[in-house]
Amino acid sequence: MSVQTRGRLLEAAKRVFSEKGYHEAQISHIINRAGVARGTFYLYFRSKEEIFKELLKEVVEELKKRIKVINLSEDPLEQITENIARVLDFTLEERELARIVLQRNSDPNLFFVIDKFFEDILEMIKGSLNKGILIGVIRPCNTELMARVILGAVKETVSGFLDKEEDIDTYKIAKELVDFGVRGIWKTGRGGCYDRDNGAL
Repeated sequence: MSVQTRGRLLEAAKRVFSEKGYHEAQISHIINRAGVARGTFYLYFRSKEEIFKELLKEVVEELKKRIKVINLSEDPLEQITENIARVLDFTLEERELARIVLQRNSDPNLFFVIDKFFEDILEMIKGSLNKGILIGVIRPCNTELMARVILGAVKETVSGFLDKEEDIDTYKIAKELVDFGVRGIWKTGRGGCYDRDNGAL
């Protein structure tokens, strides 16, 4: 079997799922886009569901490659920012796949596949947070909850710019997300305390 043919099928499936949604997409659409025979498809994948799952699996593997381990000899916040920027870059490079995952335009019976995908991502984030706590760059916290907060923020951020055609500064967006995570949105001053009576800081 050919690695190139398998890759062509995956790329074709990505386009087809994005354009038609999982439910309306058919194997015939995928093989026509890939330029292969139906029998060739079944040499690599048993079903439409299997190729869909494989696409999501590849996303997880690619994200793992892009998220680098923090080096304590350098600025950890800068490294976290760069990690997030690389994730955002990936979603822009793979807009079709990102739309499938974020808009959940698949068959309702396959929502569990996307849910499993996000659970895998959550575990990655949680693992990174736990490591950050161990090495002292992140305060002790509920890493399960914080992982969900981070994932939610990234998902909403990506959804907001996914269909925009203008140039997007992913590093700038990543920096805002990190700044929010580290400092929140309150402007500090006069000791950094908020006066509940008059609203002053």
